[in-house]
Amino acid sequence: MNDMPKKWILAIDPGSDKVGFAVVNYDLSHGEIGVVYLAQLHRLFKRMCDVPPEAAPQAVVIGNGTAAAAVCRLYNSLEIDIRVQFAEEKNTTYKARARYFQDHPPTGFWRLVPIGLQMPPCPVDDYAALLIGEKYLTENKLVEQVAAESGKP
Repeated sequence: MNDMPKKWILAIDPGSDKVGFAVVNYDLSHGEIGVVYLAQLHRLFKRMCDVPPEAAPQAVVIGNGTAAAAVCRLYNSLEIDIRVQFAEEKNTTYKARARYFQDHPPTGFWRLVPIGLQMPPCPVDDYAALLIGEKYLTENKLVEQVAAESGKP
């Protein structure tokens, strides 16, 4: 059995009020996702990044949109020694809505309403962060195949 921890990144979808985050593994599976207020973001960074090196993310990937500079300044003020990367986040909010409905299909009457006319009942900043992380790993050719590793000692 492989006791090596999975390699992962912390993906951030910065907003002026809410910030989406996602733990994205190098095999494109994901761990924790969620939304925090900008004022509480420092706690998230401390919990996820101020840990022993073997448990830490390989990078913090921040979407280059609305509040990216503010989020980066906050992260840098914590003096955590994990590199920050920026990623394009164009159309991620729109795509996040579709991903949300893929994971949570409408039920009842709502099945009859086209998805494009529906709004998720909660913020989807976490799904936007997930998409940012997946896109970053894919575009930088960092995705690791699980099936190829499972048969090796």
